[in-house]
Amino acid sequence: MTPTTSYYPHKTTSDLRASLVLFQLLSFPFFVRIALFAWRLIDFFRIPLSPFIRLTGYYQFCAGKDVTSCAEITSRMADFKVKSVLDYANEHSENETDFDQNTSAILQTIRAAAKSNVYPFAVLKPTAIGSFLLFEKKSNGISFNDAEVIAWKQIKSRLESCASLAAKSGIVLMVDAEESWIQLGVDALVLPVLKRFNTERVVVAITLQFYLKGTFDTYKQLIDDASQYSLGVKLVRGAYIEKENKRAKSLGISSPVCDTKAQTDNQYRQALALGLENLPKHLCIIATHNEPDIQWVTQSCKQNNILLNHKNLWFSQLYGMRDYISFSLASLGANVFKYVPFGPLRQSIPYLMRRAIENSSVKSQTTLERKMLKEEIARRKTNA
Repeated sequence: MTPTTSYYPHKTTSDLRASLVLFQLLSFPFFVRIALFAWRLIDFFRIPLSPFIRLTGYYQFCAGKDVTSCAEITSRMADFKVKSVLDYANEHSENETDFDQNTSAILQTIRAAAKSNVYPFAVLKPTAIGSFLLFEKKSNGISFNDAEVIAWKQIKSRLESCASLAAKSGIVLMVDAEESWIQLGVDALVLPVLKRFNTERVVVAITLQFYLKGTFDTYKQLIDDASQYSLGVKLVRGAYIEKENKRAKSLGISSPVCDTKAQTDNQYRQALALGLENLPKHLCIIATHNEPDIQWVTQSCKQNNILLNHKNLWFSQLYGMRDYISFSLASLGANVFKYVPFGPLRQSIPYLMRRAIENSSVKSQTTLERKMLKEEIARRKTNA
């Protein structure tokens, strides 16, 4: 990618220094383990979190407590052609009240997207609107009892209400992937709704995780089958590798995860090629922090005369991470959006924990993040 004038045009120098300190801390796994333990104690004893908010990474990875409070940050990024998708960060939903609250929050993000081109998509996590155990039973073909039948109908109703509003609002509703052992249940819920709503355009888009064996074949089959409806797919490597391997080992079964990183990389690269090949009739969202893959896509687009701002081609990274990728792509004219989590601090802790673990486990990416931040701070100091 051609360098842009600034990799962090939306951030003040003070913001950059705070980010640098956080990523320096995240580069030490020991610190992350202690911090996670401390956060759990604080949450368990219901200790006020306000005095510790800077230490949680909240401002690095979350944009605000609600849709309205995110507007300042998302508008600032949009000034530099980087759009946003508001993601309600409630990862521990367990009851019908939580599921209804989450659905209400998702509907708010769709309404916000309908009013502003800052938000081209909305996002829904299946386990935010329904029970994990219910998806697991559905995946395993276990019959529901009477109460579960009612609960499943409520999950369908929540999804359909979100899809219906997205259809009316001209917004694409992306549905996140889940753990492999509940994904069949998720597919049983989502795919019929997708096919019903995607007759004229992509209203519902799904997510495929390519660290799982056989996902490329699934992707190819979906494209082959999509003759009567429009298909939209977000391509990710995946977020549950350690959990998948640990579960497989505990159950004494073969892991669904590719045996090597090279196999995952190869499968993902195949998927990128297939997505580009089918762009005229297929929405392809490339959600990755892997710079070689993004460079491969931009080069392939150039070689095949595909515009980076093709309406069916989007790139995505997480808010607070890999800004140098996002803003570089945007400066080249590509369609780019950030996944922007929001929610009250205490509710967002599970999300923040996951971000901390992911960053500390990929030392090379944390090192590069720090390098880019240092270079930007030095550049500003020189130009001051």
